[in-house]
Amino acid sequence: MNASLRCIIFLLLLVLIVTGCAQVPKEAGFNDVENLVGDRVNYRLSWNQGTETDREVEKAIQDLLKAKLTPDTAVQIALLNNPDLQAVYEELGITQADVVEAGLLENPVLFGQARWSSESGAATNYEFDITQNFLNILMLPARKKLSAIRFEQVKLHVADEVVRLAAEVKKSYFTVLGAQQIRDMRSEIAFAAQSSFELAQRLYTAGNIADLSLAKENAFYEQTRLELADSETALLEAREQLTRLLGLWGLQTQWHLLERLPDIPADEIPLDRLESMAIENRLDLAAEKKEVEAIAQALGITIDWRWVGQIEIGISTERETDRTWLTGPSLAIELPIFNQRQAEIARLQAELRRSQKRLTAQAIEIRSEVRSLRNRLIMQRNVIDHYRNTVLPLREKIVNLTLKNYNYMLIGAFDLLLAKQQEFGALQNYLEAVRDYWIIRADIQRSLGGRLPMRIQNESSLGKFSNVDTVFLKKNSTLLDSSKKLPSSIEE
Repeated sequence: MNASLRCIIFLLLLVLIVTGCAQVPKEAGFNDVENLVGDRVNYRLSWNQGTETDREVEKAIQDLLKAKLTPDTAVQIALLNNPDLQAVYEELGITQADVVEAGLLENPVLFGQARWSSESGAATNYEFDITQNFLNILMLPARKKLSAIRFEQVKLHVADEVVRLAAEVKKSYFTVLGAQQIRDMRSEIAFAAQSSFELAQRLYTAGNIADLSLAKENAFYEQTRLELADSETALLEAREQLTRLLGLWGLQTQWHLLERLPDIPADEIPLDRLESMAIENRLDLAAEKKEVEAIAQALGITIDWRWVGQIEIGISTERETDRTWLTGPSLAIELPIFNQRQAEIARLQAELRRSQKRLTAQAIEIRSEVRSLRNRLIMQRNVIDHYRNTVLPLREKIVNLTLKNYNYMLIGAFDLLLAKQQEFGALQNYLEAVRDYWIIRADIQRSLGGRLPMRIQNESSLGKFSNVDTVFLKKNSTLLDSSKKLPSSIEE
């Protein structure tokens, strides 16, 4: 084998060895994701890959579960433990593998053949060819650039999933907290109604009330039992939803929350420039922009190389019958006579237009979503203020006046019961309004890409818990505090 052949073979092997040394990073792009969401959700992230870090994360989760969950600790557990999010992280590894593959050359092809003499039966002629796809080498930079764009798109998608999960956990948390507080209130009402019904039974036995009054007390008691059962069911369903988001099972599901919904903050988040902020910060919109960029890049590559077919270069060597070796270069070129990638170009052009229109539609939808949430937040705050400043004080006044009439024996116990029930109904509506406020606020945070003009504070600094419901529940530890005096007054 002559020196030129040996040199060429050596160079091809060197290229193969160098490109074949590429490795796929184990935590491909994860640091970039952490940087993307760092100032948006401000929580620790971890990619479970069977390392020592995983055990540290498990211990951190157990420590967080020892105390009552706050919105922040719930989000932190979910971001460390949610299995769906962990599955999304694997998209980074898959796409990083594609990036590495895009930077690899195709393997050279070695071809060999031998010919035997019909007379002697011995091999008299040998031929060896080694070829390399030259077009693959020429397009290597373009392929790497395209795969890098795709990788950036995936990182944006993964980061958006982190922001989305954080918002979903907060919404679920406040749903559970609201359901828990409503359940506690309904339990208090049911207990009071039971006490009132037992009192009515004693009065009926003593002949002091009629059948109708007893039946009303009984119906009211049974109704409170049904409402309590409904609130218990709602609480269980809400807890299960949050448990799934947290990725918990077994004994870990016995977690506990705080007792009260936080009151709405005194100062509202600035509502100006929300649309522009959303357009600037939404990670899913940024990912869609990368999709447009990737398709445009693929279209440009296809148009630039439409006249170039497959090109294979190599070395061919053959031993003649006289035992001499003939060596020389080989070249194979595809002639793009019939197929100049017309269909591929048309397909990519259509995909580009579709992606651009989707991007425009998504931007319009984001703007509309922000406006809608902003309006809902304002209306919800107005509703809360109306309940707190008007409806609840009015209901309290009605109860006080009804109690006076009851003490003057102008009305019966059932009328007092009804007034109390309406008061508690208004309180439940108030609690639901506060709950919905925090849910809408979490939606706004998600709609703005995880950023708020005013940073959402952690639970310890969210502000005082709702003063209104606390006062009302303390004043009405049982539904009929005052009616407990009935037995003694009647006996007198």
